[in-house]
Amino acid sequence: MEVDWSSLHVLAKTSELVHERLLSLSPTAQTRPTELPHIFWNKILEMHGQGVMLVLEKRLCATDLKRRNGWLSIPQGQIRTNFLTSGEIRALDNREDITVSLIEPCLQVRHGLQLQKWNNVRNHFSYVLTRRWTAVTHPIARNRLRKGGLVQLWSFRANGDLCFCLVNVEAPPAAVENMAN
Repeated sequence: MEVDWSSLHVLAKTSELVHERLLSLSPTAQTRPTELPHIFWNKILEMHGQGVMLVLEKRLCATDLKRRNGWLSIPQGQIRTNFLTSGEIRALDNREDITVSLIEPCLQVRHGLQLQKWNNVRNHFSYVLTRRWTAVTHPIARNRLRKGGLVQLWSFRANGDLCFCLVNVEAPPAAVENMAN
């Protein structure tokens, strides 16, 4: 009998997520969040995503968009929910990066971003999305991200792996649909 290791990996990840209450297998827990536009929800479903949670809503600052910086900050004080497993928290605390995928506002899926934890002064920290973040912000016309623009960062799990979805709240839904085409 041949063992399907990828299926076992997904089952193990799913079990861990259910145990840590980051994922529920009940049908009522799989309902669509009302704030997430349906085109993003559909993209998450295409990726077999589940456990969708709003991580933060913030206004983009200059450092989030500067090409030479190449990161999106996720400040500790703005995080709305626990979206990480205990294993992911341990890895980040040990200065290990977590490779994630991101659905951009234009609905393109970008793989290979890194989630890191940066410690600041006085026991404050920020998570940051790095590596390939500049490809999300430039060219500006693709995702219409700008300084002061309001965005939402959603987390979800696809095959047990951490993924994100970035929504440009100020882009009209028709504009987002046009970006996707």
